[in-house]
Amino acid sequence: MRHPQDFALAAHQKLTDTRPSAAPEWVISSCNYSPAFAGVRPLRWVEFVNDPPADSSLMRLPKRPALISALFGKPANPRAAAHSRHLEILITRPGHAAHSFRIDLDALRRAAIWALAAVALWLAATFFMAWRQVANGNLQQRADQLAAQAATAQSANARLQAENGAMASHLLALKQRVDSLATTMRGFVQKRAEQFPVEAKNVKNNANQGGIAQPLNASNAPALLIDEVDLIDSRLNLLLPQAHHLASLEAARPMGDPVTGNAPITSDYGLRPNPMGGGVEFHNGIDFGVKAGTPVRATANGVVESAGWKSGYGNCVVIAHPFGYRSLFGHLSKIMVKPGDPITRGQVIALSGNTGRSTGPHLHYTLFYGDKTLDPAAYLLAQR
Repeated sequence: MRHPQDFALAAHQKLTDTRPSAAPEWVISSCNYSPAFAGVRPLRWVEFVNDPPADSSLMRLPKRPALISALFGKPANPRAAAHSRHLEILITRPGHAAHSFRIDLDALRRAAIWALAAVALWLAATFFMAWRQVANGNLQQRADQLAAQAATAQSANARLQAENGAMASHLLALKQRVDSLATTMRGFVQKRAEQFPVEAKNVKNNANQGGIAQPLNASNAPALLIDEVDLIDSRLNLLLPQAHHLASLEAARPMGDPVTGNAPITSDYGLRPNPMGGGVEFHNGIDFGVKAGTPVRATANGVVESAGWKSGYGNCVVIAHPFGYRSLFGHLSKIMVKPGDPITRGQVIALSGNTGRSTGPHLHYTLFYGDKTLDPAAYLLAQR
């Protein structure tokens, strides 16, 4: 069998002389090659896919570059595909021996495929790492944003809890004041009922506490605080009319001395000896021993019911007070009001004197509740 180099030389000679028209199957490709050293003429590469045939005239010039076609081109027939492929490189110079190099194309193709696979893997890994870095950066940024939002929400929640706690404390203090007011009012009513039995009312107060309670927390604070405000408002709506009633009753209840200076009481309420003669009589008021011309003052708010002469009392003023009270001032020397005049507590309505059934200058003072007379002593002491 002839060496492939012999056929390469023959091919070179053939290619330099003529270009054959027949194309043998074992010729894959060729390409122009310029040697790197001076004085060498350009040659052509020829590759044999099998043992070269006996007739070298069957070789032809390929239409594609030899190396690329040899590496990636398909074999011409099954016979060529069944054998390994090699690339024979022949270099000749005039007057010198020819040199040839043989390359295993299958090994070179496998190496090229592995290199391409390595490059593709490197590119994929690089892309993945870059994508992961960008994704991690976005995730970190999103995590930072969520952490900032969580911190803001936590701060707002803490502030709301503090505000709810402060509001609850204020509402509790307000409710305690309202309850204290209610207790004071009940105590005051009870005290007045004891002082003035004619107005007596039974009031009960139980300080014991118990039952089921619901702790205040962030979730139920708004609803409970609103309910507490409504409760306080409801209690105030109940207490305010009562307070107004008590204030009006206090203003209308005749209390205190009708004359200033702690004037002595010369005749008390109840049975007494008849100062105008023998026997015992019922005195329906109190006599204050004062000089004539002493200012006489109203002991409660009201309206003048009558002002003028009255049998037994002489010059007399009667004031009608709300809630059934009336006050009578007798033996006056001068009357300074007329029927229908509104009167306030402490207002001067007359001057004391000695008119009517009297043994000397003094002021007669009588209290009525409805049609019955009252002992003024309790009302005098209540103011004192």
